[in-house]
Amino acid sequence: MHLYLQEPGAHKEIINCIDGVGGLGIGDGAPEIVTGSRDGTVKVWDPRQKDKPVAVMEPTKGETKRDCWTVAFGHAFNDQDRCVCAGYDNGDIKLFDLRSMSVRWEKNIKSGVCCVEFDRKDISMNKLVATSLEGKFHVFDMRTQHPTEGFASISEKAHVSTVWQGKHLPQNRDIFMTAGEAGDLHLWK
Repeated sequence: MHLYLQEPGAHKEIINCIDGVGGLGIGDGAPEIVTGSRDGTVKVWDPRQKDKPVAVMEPTKGETKRDCWTVAFGHAFNDQDRCVCAGYDNGDIKLFDLRSMSVRWEKNIKSGVCCVEFDRKDISMNKLVATSLEGKFHVFDMRTQHPTEGFASISEKAHVSTVWQGKHLPQNRDIFMTAGEAGDLHLWK
């Protein structure tokens, strides 16, 4: 079975990133795709709904549009809840709650965000890894949130230059790998 989604003009500029959830037993709820673009928008698509996104997160009037480099679904443990995390060129990380259609949390890591990934999409939020241009990765404990300081986290200088990717091992979510610009791979626990 092939899923073909084509929406001319879906974004005003290049689409940098895409992620999916739901259907095929991975996450509850509708099968959805999220895209992030240089135009600053993050859009959620349901392939069963033609011609328009089911949710759009975009800068408010007067707010600077930032280039969205990475998106990831998470918190898809039932039919009602789902979050999208987006990383931007200026170091912003934003967590959008699709149930309330609001920004649930945001943080700036001071360097362009190349990758965000939840340890699993189909459970209540647990861990989130974010990688950056400056050779660092950040791990956020998404179950421990301070009212003013945000989620508990650690960061590590992992590579000499850009960390392009962070991926969790599906069989053991305490283990993940980072991929650096120089072609090096690092395994973390």
